[in-house]
Amino acid sequence: MTEFTSRAIRSLLELHEAELRAFLATWRRYARAGVPMPEAHGDEDYESIDRLGTHVLKAARNFLVRITEWLGRPAADLDMTEDVAEIVASADAFADAVLEGYRRHLASATDEELEAQVHKTRLGRLMSIEMLLEHAVVHPMRHRVQLERILTNGS
Repeated sequence: MTEFTSRAIRSLLELHEAELRAFLATWRRYARAGVPMPEAHGDEDYESIDRLGTHVLKAARNFLVRITEWLGRPAADLDMTEDVAEIVASADAFADAVLEGYRRHLASATDEELEAQVHKTRLGRLMSIEMLLEHAVVHPMRHRVQLERILTNGS
């Protein structure tokens, strides 16, 4: 088990790992069920179940990239592939590598780094590292719940 300077980071990363793995299990179940995707409303990530899975996995990686940039210690050792077929084919290994990247790059981050800095996101919102880590937890959860709702209720 990785030792963390910040208990808050450790807790958020444990939650993130649980939610990302739960999403992957639901994503696979959804793909096997052959249920149509919800209406995309112009969102290319909803064109197929593979695109949605890739979106969630790439987002997990990209949150880490952004956090390490904000910390001033960019993670240059991550798999930056964008290829849907490649990510889908290696989804578990991709997730494992991203989650290990979080542990490797954030183990030494402090509570002061977590809370004190406020940064502007690509969408122009102000956010602390802690808030972005919380978003990393919730993002796969939201997509998992959506897929579970469709599997259960058909909508």
